[in-house]
Amino acid sequence: MRIEPVLISYKEPQFKFQVNVTKDKVSLWWPNGLGEQKLYPLYISVNCWLDEGRPQLRAKTTSQKMIKIGFRTIELIEDLDDYGKSFYFKVNKQTIFIKGANYVPAHILPEHSANADKVKHILKSAKNSHLNMIRVWDGGLYESDYFYSLADTYGLLVWQDITFLGANYSLINNFKEKIRLEIRQNIMRFAHHPSLALMGINNDMDNVQLVLPNELTKDINRREKKYRQAFGKITNFEFNALTIKDINSSLLFTTSLPSGLARQHVESPYIKLPNLNFTNAYFWEELWNSDIYPRPRFITRYGLQSLPILSSWKRSISKNDEIIDLITYRQRQFKGLEAILSLIRYYFGLPISAFMNCAESLIYFSQLSQAMNIKTATEIFRSQALHRKTMGTLYWHLNDVWVTLSSSSIDFYGNYKLLYYWSKKFLAPNHVIAVMDDNNDKINVTVTHEGSFINQENSNYKVIVNTYTWMNLYPRKSMKLIIGNMNNGLLTYHLSMSEVFTAPFNTTNSFLEFTLQNQNDSEISRNYLFPGNFQESILPDPKLKIELSLSHCIEGKIPFISYSITTMVEKPALFVSLEIYHPDVERYTLSENGFVQVEPVKVIHLELTAKSSKCINLTSDHVRIMSVNQFIANRSQRNCPTKIFV
Repeated sequence: MRIEPVLISYKEPQFKFQVNVTKDKVSLWWPNGLGEQKLYPLYISVNCWLDEGRPQLRAKTTSQKMIKIGFRTIELIEDLDDYGKSFYFKVNKQTIFIKGANYVPAHILPEHSANADKVKHILKSAKNSHLNMIRVWDGGLYESDYFYSLADTYGLLVWQDITFLGANYSLINNFKEKIRLEIRQNIMRFAHHPSLALMGINNDMDNVQLVLPNELTKDINRREKKYRQAFGKITNFEFNALTIKDINSSLLFTTSLPSGLARQHVESPYIKLPNLNFTNAYFWEELWNSDIYPRPRFITRYGLQSLPILSSWKRSISKNDEIIDLITYRQRQFKGLEAILSLIRYYFGLPISAFMNCAESLIYFSQLSQAMNIKTATEIFRSQALHRKTMGTLYWHLNDVWVTLSSSSIDFYGNYKLLYYWSKKFLAPNHVIAVMDDNNDKINVTVTHEGSFINQENSNYKVIVNTYTWMNLYPRKSMKLIIGNMNNGLLTYHLSMSEVFTAPFNTTNSFLEFTLQNQNDSEISRNYLFPGNFQESILPDPKLKIELSLSHCIEGKIPFISYSITTMVEKPALFVSLEIYHPDVERYTLSENGFVQVEPVKVIHLELTAKSSKCINLTSDHVRIMSVNQFIANRSQRNCPTKIFV
C-alpha cells in the first residue's frame, strides 16, 4: 500500500495521516504459543530541499526509516466476579493465561546491557521456554529498540514499567517536567510495537508510602500529598493524553504493584491493604508445600535465590580467591545463605556443615531448591485458571546482571540453571500437574491445554499414573485417567491418597509418575510427585554412569558442536544434574537437566557455543554429574561427598 506524497515546510514539520486497512487484508499478531507473529514493514521516506530564498543544494537529501508493525487487539479485564475482581488479558478477543518472567538489565554496566547477542540469547530462551510475557522491571532500564523488535518477533508481550522504583521522590525544581518528558519520549519510542501490552507507573511506591511511613519521616500527610500529585496526576495525565489522543489508544497502564489498579481507578491510586481476590500480588515464601501458596488473581513476582554454575564462578574469580568466599561476599540478601541452607536441611536432612566448604554441592542444591519452589508455585497458579481465579504468573527473574546469587533462571554468561530446564516442562502448553492436597487427603491432577491443542479432539487422551519404589526402575502399579471435556483449557481430577497408596506402597518408599498420552500412546507431558519427605526415605545408590560421544562438529565463525551424553542407572536416580566444564566453552545447552531417571538408559543431547571457531574435544572428565541419591546415602558425612563426579 502506498501513500500519496505530502508537501511540508520546515516551519511546520509535523503532519498526521491515517490509513484504513480492512481486517481481511491482514493476518493477526499473536503471543508466543498461540499463533503466528505476523509483522508488516512500514516504510517512510522524506525528500528535503532548501527553501526558494536560500542557496540550493545540488541534490535533494533523503531521509528514510522502516519499522515493522503488527495487528492485534489487547484488553485487560477487571470485572467483579464470585471471587472478587478479575485481572486477566484478552488478545484478539481471546482470553489467555500469562506465562512470563521479570527481565533485568543484561549487564551491570548500562553501556553493555544492550549487547545484541546477549539480548537475543535471553529473549530467544524466553520464547523456547514457552513464555508469552516479559516484564521490564522498573529498577532497571528502558531497553533498546532491538529488544522490543525481538519481543515482536518472538511473540513476547511486554509489561513495561516506568523506571520509578519503590522510593520517595521530591517534586523540587523541574522534576515534574522531567517525569512528563520521560514518559512521552519512551512511549513515543516503543508504542508502535505489537508486543507492548501494559505500562506500569509506580511499582512498589505505595508500599513505601503506606506500609513503612513511620520509618521514613514524620511528615506523612505532606509526603502523601506530593506523591499523589506526582503519580496520581502527572503520570496518569500524560498516559491518558498520549495513549488516548496522540499515539496508541489501545495501550494499557496500571498503577502501583502489587496493589494493581488499572486505568479506570487512577483517580485513587492507593489501596491500603492488597486483597488477593482483587489484585495482582508478590509472593516470596520459601517452601515446597503446596498448601501455603496464595490464590491471587495475577502474580507479578515470586522467586528464590540460587547460585550460578561452577564454570561461571571460575570465570569471575582471581587466582588466589576461594569460590566459597566469593559466594559469601556476593550474597547481598539480608538472610544471607540461611534461606538456601535451611531448605536443604529441612527437605533433605543434610548437615549445613557439608556445604560451607563445598561449592559444587551448594550450587547443585541451591538450584534444585529454586527449581522445585518455582515449579510448585507455577503449577498451583496454572491450575487455578479453571475458574479464571489466577490468570497469570511472572516469576522473578529471567536473567542476571553479573555472577552472583540471585533468583534468575539464566546466569550472567547465558548458561541455564535447573529452573530454566524445568520451566520448559512446567510452562509447556500441554502439561499434567499433580499437587498434594494434605488438608483433604487428596492428590489434585490437572491437565492444561493451550494453543492449537485445545481445538483438537481430546476424548482419546489419557493420564497414566505409575507408582514407583525407590528400589525398582519399573512401575509396580499403574492406573489410567481418561480425559473428558475441557473447561477453559483445564481438567482436574481428585485422587484419594488411600486409593493411590495401598500396601505395600506408602509415601516413604514410593513416588508417582504422571504421563499425559495421546491416542497413539505417545508421551505429551511427564511429571513426578514426591509425597514424602526425602530425608525420611531410603534412597539407594543408582550406580550412575555416563558415556560421551561426539554427534556433530562444524568449524566456522560460529561453530556448531553437539554431543550425546548417555546416562545409565540401576535404580531410580533423583534429580540428575549435568554440568559441562571446559575452558573453551562459552555456554552450553542440554536437552534436559535435573531430571528423574527411571529408565536404565537415557540419552541427553548437548550443544556447545565455543569461544573460538574450532571444535572442542570433550571427555567424561569435563562432565560433572550429581544426583540427590549420592548425598542422601552419605547424609551423616560432614565434608564434601567423596564421589559426586563420574
